[in-house]
Amino acid sequence: MQGRDTAQEQFQSHDSVLGQWGIVMRTPHPALHGVVEQLWHSAGKVAYVRDRILPRASSYLLINLGPPQYLILPGTPEVRIPFDDVWFSGLYDGPLDTEAPHGSVLLGVALCSIGAARLLPMPQTELCNRTTPLADLLGQSALELRERLLETRAVTDRLAIAEHWLLQRCVSGRSIHPLVHWATQRLADSGGDLRTGALAREAGVSRKHLAGLFGTQVGLTPKVLARVHRFHRVLDLLRSTERLEWSDVANRCGYYDQSHLIGDFQQFSGFAPREFSRHAMPDPRSIVLR
Repeated sequence: MQGRDTAQEQFQSHDSVLGQWGIVMRTPHPALHGVVEQLWHSAGKVAYVRDRILPRASSYLLINLGPPQYLILPGTPEVRIPFDDVWFSGLYDGPLDTEAPHGSVLLGVALCSIGAARLLPMPQTELCNRTTPLADLLGQSALELRERLLETRAVTDRLAIAEHWLLQRCVSGRSIHPLVHWATQRLADSGGDLRTGALAREAGVSRKHLAGLFGTQVGLTPKVLARVHRFHRVLDLLRSTERLEWSDVANRCGYYDQSHLIGDFQQFSGFAPREFSRHAMPDPRSIVLR
């Protein structure tokens, strides 16, 4: 992986047995702080057939500017849904499988756990564990954004257009309840090592009241969001050079015991930890299936 920085953007290139691609990441405008985590533009081709996107404390706007990609729904038979325009992917409490057999050109926006509530007019529980065309949620403006991006060649300009679109819709849009803003930040800062009861006591409200607010403005419950944060603490530890026993990993990352850790791995990735560790990770949020 190679990279270089500019004032607003960072470029990284990847060339390995996994494929060749380049990513330009843009630091969001300060007015989008607390709404947008990252904007990026990626282009290239992977050398594998299918990857698995792991749940994160983020939702995504995904704008396809290249050949079709596919969302794979499990079943007998499984279903391949083509992704060829603009989609929204909400917070998930399980993995999501995708394929890009013809290469990809993608502009993406990672929204904070409360970011989608600033953009979309419906309760976030309706969007959890769901990936859907953004036009179904916002109408024609989503497709008009894609057309503008397709008419623009420079990656820097594409990212600036997407950022301006977000500023128009998020900064003067819906407000977030201060308690939700505080609670999601507390969970992130603790790496998920904060129980729902303790969080509610700190907030001075009941667990039921807090869960109701999360349902409207986050989608996942505080407990599940904490588990997602803990899971990514484990992934960060696995990517470090330190070698630990799984029991030590569980202890460091706030799990009751190793079986508790295994349960989260099964739900969030579909694999037990040891099996998971045998899969290559093209980036911190996905693994190669085949």
